[in-house]
Amino acid sequence: MRNPIKHSTIVRLVATCLSAILACSAAFATMPAAGPTPPPVESAAARAHRFATWHATHTDDAARIRRAIAETEALAAARRKATPEPGDPRAVSPVIFRTSETGAALWDCAMCPEMVIAPAGIFDIGSPDDEPGRGKDEAPRRQITLAYPFAVGRFEVARGEYEAFLKATAHPVRGGCVTDRAHKGEWSPEPNTTLRDPGFKQADNHPVACVNWDDAQAYIAWLNAQTDGGYRLLTEAEWEFVARAGTTTAYPWGADVNTGCSDANGADATLRDKYPDYAAATCRDGALNTAPVGSYRANAFGLYDLIGNMGEWVQDCATLSYENLPTDGSADPSGDCAKHVVRGGSWGTMTKDYRVANRVRYAASAVDDSIGIRVAKTLR
Repeated sequence: MRNPIKHSTIVRLVATCLSAILACSAAFATMPAAGPTPPPVESAAARAHRFATWHATHTDDAARIRRAIAETEALAAARRKATPEPGDPRAVSPVIFRTSETGAALWDCAMCPEMVIAPAGIFDIGSPDDEPGRGKDEAPRRQITLAYPFAVGRFEVARGEYEAFLKATAHPVRGGCVTDRAHKGEWSPEPNTTLRDPGFKQADNHPVACVNWDDAQAYIAWLNAQTDGGYRLLTEAEWEFVARAGTTTAYPWGADVNTGCSDANGADATLRDKYPDYAAATCRDGALNTAPVGSYRANAFGLYDLIGNMGEWVQDCATLSYENLPTDGSADPSGDCAKHVVRGGSWGTMTKDYRVANRVRYAASAVDDSIGIRVAKTLR
């Protein structure tokens, strides 16, 4: 016969169980909501097999691109004919020229980035005067009309994808990456810190770090040599358009930075555990440094990590305002081309700096543990 359990013991057991349940509930409350399963680390052979399987069922890329271009041109022409008067609802931005091919995938070679056809449209670049954290270089706000579809990397360029480029070329792996591995919170160039050892653990499905603007251009040149061409960096206007994806708030998920941990890997409670003085969101995104690409929710255009994880080089030379920015989506030719703009913030970016409108100017030679690459492709 079993020994009877005393009433006081039962009470203690129940209390313990309730405490555990409450602790788990609190933990889950601070975790990001369930999102897509990030792409696994895969061998070159496995990726080649996945590409071959994908390509066998996607044999009409040229036709899909022609449809996307034709439908976009028709939508843009109709918009121009409308010529709305001021105050007409049709004059309000943003406008998205969605076509039957919006969101369609493109994939040109096994180690090429997977791409998504982004729609064209109209939007206002920059931030309103009353947006908290706004920088002076986010003005004047200008209405941009992108009258053409283009393809955008579904993810930031992953380390494994960039390694394929390195293995195929004699391109150097640069040291001197800016990191705080020597002294916590003090960022400076470290001779032995490279994309292969950025000062924190990474796998091949993490975004590549510690690459400068020239590295990005060399990688793009290699992609164009492997394919029918058209690869490039996004212009700054294109980047902000696809990052907003039809939204007008400070962050793509809304006005409150504290609700974004399912959408982006940035400064959060996880980062505050290591850097208690950081201005950070109160939620937890689950990553101290980089996370595998695609770990968080995609935006309305099917793109991942435009905010957070890695800052992303864009094509434009650095400018102090949008005064001379072309309104057709092209890059600003008037800037300081010894420097280029980085957009989107990173795993270590403070909250105000991963607003969609935030701009940071870096020397083209800058190698930083928070800057990576996303590519675009011109559709012809």
